[in-house]
Amino acid sequence: MSKSETRETLRPAAVPGAIMMSVLSASLIPSTAHAEMAAADNDRQIVVSGQRVSDANPDADPDAPYRVERSSNGRMTEEVRDTPRSVTIIPKEVIEDIGAQSFRDVVRSTPGVTLGTGEGGNAFGDRIFIRGFEARNDVYIDGMRDPGVSSREIFGVEQVEIVRGPSSFLGGRGTTGGAVSLQSKAPLENDFIIGQASIGTEDLYRGTIDINQNIAEGFAVRLNGLYHNADTPGRDYVGSERYGIAAALSWQPAPGLEIAADYYHFRLDGMSDYGHPFDIDSQGPVDVDADNFYGVVGRDFLENGSDIGTVTIRYTPNDQIDLRSMWRYGEVYNRYIVSAPRAPCRFALNPDNSCSNAGPELPIDQWTVAVGAPQRNARTRYYATINDATLNVSTGGIDHTIVAGFEYANERIGNRRYAIPDFVEDGNGNQFDTSTSFVRNLLNPDPVLGFTIPHLLDPTPATTTDIESMGVYLIDTLKFSPQWEALVGIRYDTYDIDQFLPARIFRGTALPEQRLGNTVDFLNYQAALVFKPVEPLTIYASFSTSSNPSGEQLDSTSSSYGGLAPETASLDPERNTAFEIGIKYEPNDDLLLTAALFHITKDNAREQTAPGIFELVGEQRSQGFEISATGNPLPGVSVFAGYAFVDAEITDSPDPVNVGVRFANIPRHSGNILVTFEPVSGFQFGGQAYAQSRIYGGTIGAGDASVPGYVRFDAVARYRITEQVELRLNVLNLTDERYYDAIYRSGTPFSYVAPGRSAFLTLTAGF
Repeated sequence: MSKSETRETLRPAAVPGAIMMSVLSASLIPSTAHAEMAAADNDRQIVVSGQRVSDANPDADPDAPYRVERSSNGRMTEEVRDTPRSVTIIPKEVIEDIGAQSFRDVVRSTPGVTLGTGEGGNAFGDRIFIRGFEARNDVYIDGMRDPGVSSREIFGVEQVEIVRGPSSFLGGRGTTGGAVSLQSKAPLENDFIIGQASIGTEDLYRGTIDINQNIAEGFAVRLNGLYHNADTPGRDYVGSERYGIAAALSWQPAPGLEIAADYYHFRLDGMSDYGHPFDIDSQGPVDVDADNFYGVVGRDFLENGSDIGTVTIRYTPNDQIDLRSMWRYGEVYNRYIVSAPRAPCRFALNPDNSCSNAGPELPIDQWTVAVGAPQRNARTRYYATINDATLNVSTGGIDHTIVAGFEYANERIGNRRYAIPDFVEDGNGNQFDTSTSFVRNLLNPDPVLGFTIPHLLDPTPATTTDIESMGVYLIDTLKFSPQWEALVGIRYDTYDIDQFLPARIFRGTALPEQRLGNTVDFLNYQAALVFKPVEPLTIYASFSTSSNPSGEQLDSTSSSYGGLAPETASLDPERNTAFEIGIKYEPNDDLLLTAALFHITKDNAREQTAPGIFELVGEQRSQGFEISATGNPLPGVSVFAGYAFVDAEITDSPDPVNVGVRFANIPRHSGNILVTFEPVSGFQFGGQAYAQSRIYGGTIGAGDASVPGYVRFDAVARYRITEQVELRLNVLNLTDERYYDAIYRSGTPFSYVAPGRSAFLTLTAGF
């Protein structure tokens, strides 16, 4: 029996270029020895790799925990090595070693996945791009879409899976460049209690606990808890307090039958931050102190919360049939007021604090920055179900693994604005006029009001968006021989969106009540061929499609942000096609090397052809290649590395000026390499380098404004004090590199300042 077969038997039922090329070349050296297999289920020691046996990831290689061999998505039935598309899986061991403490931290270290800004037209939260295309509404939890845009935590996450390339046959609408799924920690077969306590710079205090207990035969529970309080490294006044609980149970009342349930509760309370203003001359961030904060302390805030409950019933009567029914109800809220720093004013101010833009230019120490107040009070409520069957059958000498099923979702998003009073008491008996712009000195901003502006809701009814969607799918993996396989998947979706906008005042103009809707259906598929000349080598070619219906980005009501609007409500979905060829190779049992070439085309992109008129007349193209190495190239050496080259541009447009313009928000080059060494038993050290090239701002096509590329270094060391106790030291951004996560779309944008240098020490104890 192979190692992977053994692992599957034991797992619970529910459950910049040259550097990268050098790493991959070195990784081809075969390993001459491996660590011993994990100890028995009741062994709770900390092994030399830093992987705790008791809470080991059931999908990971027990000898090489950086390498995850199988996706948790039940629709992807083969191991990652034999899956005919690019899949990046980031396990919790990698998450710990790179020092990530949020979903945003994970993305910041992932090649080919880019952070974007929350703006006036879309939510401030986890906005991401994959292979050049928007993916903020393509985030899933345990394979089911998580429609609420917010700031996500990872304390209850086993692994983060990134499926690249158009994937509507797997996930429904969207997924143009790919999709991300967070796999929750589920009950395991062995008992353990693992606590972690972290303390660090920037007043970091973080504690987590992971408890897994088998209460009775066939009945297990797992509880994860979090408390976190910290400032943001390198940023004045910015930080967050957050806490959460992730509880899960698994009950097997009869052979082959499992009932699983989980509940996720999370709260975040912090300060919103839009970073630094831009210099209109250089079209880059203004050169000011990294910690300069241009917000309004006493008005600005950020609050996120999630309550998500899921029940899954799974019945596996034999090796040929696996039936699953998954049901979920969730509520996610995202509330904030945030200051958007405008371009510096170089002239005297008018009485209303607006920039005069005339007269003699002032010395730079008298330049000022006015800030706006983008805001949101949004709540997403949804219920959804996935029901499918996995069948293993043989016909005419061909083995089939068939997944057939349907899913249904009902989503409702409501968003209201805040009513900021015109005058508030400043604490000294004076009335403060909030109607004038908040103005800061460019070099020495003083953001503290000294009093509080209340967060009162505007009496205007909420803007609401209701979505009802349904999809049916059929996926068949055909095995003709040990050398040849094929995958064919097809999915049909219906998508019905209805939007209500109340009568309101927008930028001084009275707008009437409005209702919009769009009802469409679409068909998507993937067809792939796999060739295995020898067992460790997989070569594949794949063709896949996806669809983007109008209003797909549910956090927006603006056409330019992907939301539903009068000018786009009657349009058919955009269509995307992709070709991908790739190779996956195992030079030893604990290492996987991959490489892929991809070409994605959006044939009928929505473009504005006249004021208030959009048509499906544009064309966009993203192409490039990706390479990766995950696992152990040598005994005592672990590697998690990747590089992505993305060449994305507008290839056709009714406006000739747009043709040939590269995509906004997307770096051409991005790469990371995380390497750890274990010179002696119980001691491990290493580090990560992450590099990214320049990013340009803009809506779809890039403008002149940009943030520079950068190289960031992190370090990690682990020391096993006893079999149950371990210390881990993380130092992030070792050189205190000034870099920027993202850039706003306008010609005078703001830019998110990434965290500065920080360090924290984590004590882990297992019982």
